[in-house]
Amino acid sequence: MSGHRRTWFVVLPDNEAASAVAAGQGTAERRALRHPGGRPWIVGAWPADEEPVVVQAGPVALAVFGTADTDADRLLRSAGRIRDPYDVLALARELPGSFHLVATVRGTVVARGSLSGLRRLHLAELDGVPVLADRADTLAALTRRTPSLDRLALRLAHPLPHPLDRLPLWPGITPVPPHHAALLAPDRPARTLAHWQPPAPDRPRAEAATALGDALRRAVDARTHTGGLVAADLSGGLDSTPLCFLAARGPAELLTVTLGSSDPHHDDAAWADRAARHLPGERLVLPPDALPAMFAAVDTPGPQGDEPFAWTRTRARDEAVARLLAARGARTRISGEGGDEVLQVLPSYLRLLAARRPATAARHLRGHRARLRWGLSAALRALADARPYPAWLAHAADRLTHPGPPTTQLLGWGPEVRLAPWITPQAADLVREQLRAVPAAAAVPLAPEHAQHQVLSMVRHSAGAMRQLIEATAAEGTPYTVPFLDDHVIDACLAAEPDLRGTPFEYKPLLTAAVAPDVPEELLRRTGKGDFSPDAHQGLARHRPELAALAEDSALARAGLVDPQALRRVCLGLYPPGTSYAALDATLACEHWLRAHESAHVSVS
Repeated sequence: MSGHRRTWFVVLPDNEAASAVAAGQGTAERRALRHPGGRPWIVGAWPADEEPVVVQAGPVALAVFGTADTDADRLLRSAGRIRDPYDVLALARELPGSFHLVATVRGTVVARGSLSGLRRLHLAELDGVPVLADRADTLAALTRRTPSLDRLALRLAHPLPHPLDRLPLWPGITPVPPHHAALLAPDRPARTLAHWQPPAPDRPRAEAATALGDALRRAVDARTHTGGLVAADLSGGLDSTPLCFLAARGPAELLTVTLGSSDPHHDDAAWADRAARHLPGERLVLPPDALPAMFAAVDTPGPQGDEPFAWTRTRARDEAVARLLAARGARTRISGEGGDEVLQVLPSYLRLLAARRPATAARHLRGHRARLRWGLSAALRALADARPYPAWLAHAADRLTHPGPPTTQLLGWGPEVRLAPWITPQAADLVREQLRAVPAAAAVPLAPEHAQHQVLSMVRHSAGAMRQLIEATAAEGTPYTVPFLDDHVIDACLAAEPDLRGTPFEYKPLLTAAVAPDVPEELLRRTGKGDFSPDAHQGLARHRPELAALAEDSALARAGLVDPQALRRVCLGLYPPGTSYAALDATLACEHWLRAHESAHVSVS
């Protein structure tokens, strides 16, 4: 089924100038929806199995693209109650799932994506007309913009901090913040409207667990309510296992999927076997030799859309599983990805805990010090660091090429951004300049509290990568879907008291309490997760020749961003100690993206 066409849509205001823009989208695959008055509203390309739910009630029309637990009848009833854009935003908050909601209300367009950024929106101006799209590259093609080498250099850094992590590779295209809706009124400039802010993390355990359990059930129901065959990862981990049990509650037929590891000490399989004994439906167990190794097909680019493809290391494996599931008739694959991001907090939660329960915070600090081997004075200095977020960004700019920072950084705003040792000084200068040039108005953390900011930052990194993987696996017939990144789930996790998502003494206590009514108690006793690092080491060793060939003829090297000899040494020798595989992933992703776009004459801007 490979070759499934790319989906996209563009949203237009309700005026005559926009009609001329729509007329320019005359491709054979184009689909079109119209404003109640008859003018073009949404144009794009989407297959029949991804048809949006569309309704109209007088001067109001609604379109839902993606996964939502609704149908035309229910959406039509909602449309009849809408009087203004705020009613649209209220409706979006009610619907479970992961979706874009686009409305036209008496001539004003309202559009929003998801809090995680999995469903994105971008804004640009074409011939004086403000237009929205779910993809930056769609707007780039419309407006004939050239990608920027400076912006691409940013993607070599890891982890790229907010707000630089959401900058499109084409200057002139503006991302709509995930917690904002975009409004297009006739003959007025586009604007955005905040529709969400992080909740105060003060919900006690029982209440927080109930809220998360309800949110997860609604999220999974949104994937299963239409029936059919649904695949679900059964890794044995504490994220995927509950989702399998929740999926088994619905009308869909369940197919669980377990991927093996080459590590003989990996205990995921044993936990998956225990869970499988309690689950209905068929089970598919794939040993490691039945699938491509990590880094397989690394010399073959994946889908190169509006940003570098982050899953280069595992793409061949994920696509192979998608083909196997499609052959069995599975319409989607439920994944536990995103669970770590929303359910495990970095130790910066101690800042909030110390203000509320000092004795408990002191006990937790002792636990973290034992686990992470911190000295007391170093930990206390990190906790006392009161630098605001702009100062933290400036400090990160000064330390891009330093050795890995101490783990006490986890007590602050998050992991400091780093560049791999094969990145050139020229590239480092480009990244450093952009970190320092973040406007004061944009250098605002995602939440006032360090711990909440870190959760949202990790969620958005995960969502950006998953968005690409969903596209790649959809091309093979069975796309991923990720309930943990739904709005209601994120909101429920952020509202919990700061020590409920994770402590040095309990593993994901909020999740285990939330799903206790649905999952056998013995399966909730797990206190860790499997590590796939041995699989990555073996895959790297097996595919060294392909990696070295990329380094020999590197587009990044031609652009002055990578030292090809240093990269080749990494590919053929020992991987640098203290350098995450994520650094190599980022380089490979940028390499493939630049090769795909070299004909676009990437500019320095």
